[in-house]
Amino acid sequence: MTPPNESVQAGAKLLEIIKDLPLWLLVSIAIAVNIFLFFPLLSADISKNVKPWLIFAAVLFTVLAIVRAISLGVQWWRSWRTSTELRRTFHLTPIGHLCQWSASKQSDDSVVIQLAADFMVKNRTQGPIGLVSARVIKPSIPGEVLQDLILVRAAEGRIYGSAQASDHTIPAGKTLPARVVIMIRGTPKVNADQPLPITLGITDDDGNEQRVRVIFKGLATSKAPSQIATLEAPFTIMDPLEKEVVSVLQSELNRYDKCGRSVGGLGSVHIVFQGHAMTGVGGDSWNPNSPKNQSITNNPEVADLQSDNLNALLALYARVPSENDKKKIVAVLLNRIDESKGYLRVSYFIVCALWRLGHLHDALHKAKTALPQGEIKEFGLSNVLMMLNGLLRYRHPDFDAEKLDEIEDFVHGMSEHTFMIAEKIAAIRAMRLLGSTDSPIQGAHSQ
Repeated sequence: MTPPNESVQAGAKLLEIIKDLPLWLLVSIAIAVNIFLFFPLLSADISKNVKPWLIFAAVLFTVLAIVRAISLGVQWWRSWRTSTELRRTFHLTPIGHLCQWSASKQSDDSVVIQLAADFMVKNRTQGPIGLVSARVIKPSIPGEVLQDLILVRAAEGRIYGSAQASDHTIPAGKTLPARVVIMIRGTPKVNADQPLPITLGITDDDGNEQRVRVIFKGLATSKAPSQIATLEAPFTIMDPLEKEVVSVLQSELNRYDKCGRSVGGLGSVHIVFQGHAMTGVGGDSWNPNSPKNQSITNNPEVADLQSDNLNALLALYARVPSENDKKKIVAVLLNRIDESKGYLRVSYFIVCALWRLGHLHDALHKAKTALPQGEIKEFGLSNVLMMLNGLLRYRHPDFDAEKLDEIEDFVHGMSEHTFMIAEKIAAIRAMRLLGSTDSPIQGAHSQ
């Protein structure tokens, strides 16, 4: 007779062996035993002595199969959570009051939705990461994505820039502020003054995407720009001085059509670097982060603003003898800073000319009051901002403290994307306090 202790040990070993059986085998045994018990044709031949053991086996293997399935499910879930945590290379914390959306109707009757959100981004890895793209996951907003821009503040300083153009990355273990701007040509699902809950997907330079739910506050819908009037014909203008100015403006329109926003240019207005190729004032074709260009960035005097149309206008202004004629030229230019005059897309040129003529304050005041915000068909106001951005990057010594104040007042409270102009002005002021000749904005985002 087998001792009781040995029977218990043998039973325990048997249960241990059964417990470690694969799930598929446990399920198969449980199904087979249950078929024998509950299928009438098979259970009729089972003796009364065997049936209790079959019931015991059916219950045992069914319970073991269920427990085994739950155990494997828990293991899979823990493994999935671990792999998910490894992919979470950064953490996003939305800044609620700085998350806003708006919808602007364009002159072609299309609607452009702009989403702007500020975050605090923490790098959870042991190395630097760059944020490269953003997308709307929920709700679906059908339409063309016009822009998805992520700007991150530099680790040292207040300048914002992108990972692609300015090499702005988040150091290991650090937390930095960032701003996401997405523009979609589509129709919003809620009214413009209502909050819009959106799930965003932000991707780093290793392809890891983090999802974050953001409640965007609605802003009032920008008014639609009026239809642009038929361009005036110079031969119908009786005043010869006004005719000359209009001819220069229309020459700039032709240049902008050939080298405009679509290619990163601003018509005839461009920066020339000594010994280097030309580039548009607002364009990205010259990379300020390239080592061979660092000396140029640090010495704005080698960067020269050039435009044959601008030179023609300045020559006309210098040639007229009377102050009344000079005032007339200024008045003609100011009068054309208007969306209904046909010169909306070359507003940058008019503002640039007025700046060179000593009337920057009047030009900026007229541009802010007369040019529509959020308009991205002609890019009137946006082109003005892009030009000012380029001048502050490459020609900042040309702006004294008064002019910096005027530009800062111009961009203050503006819902239009301002190309981080306020941050550039703050950096310029700080640099001047130190008496430095180095550019404070090298590495700034150049859009």
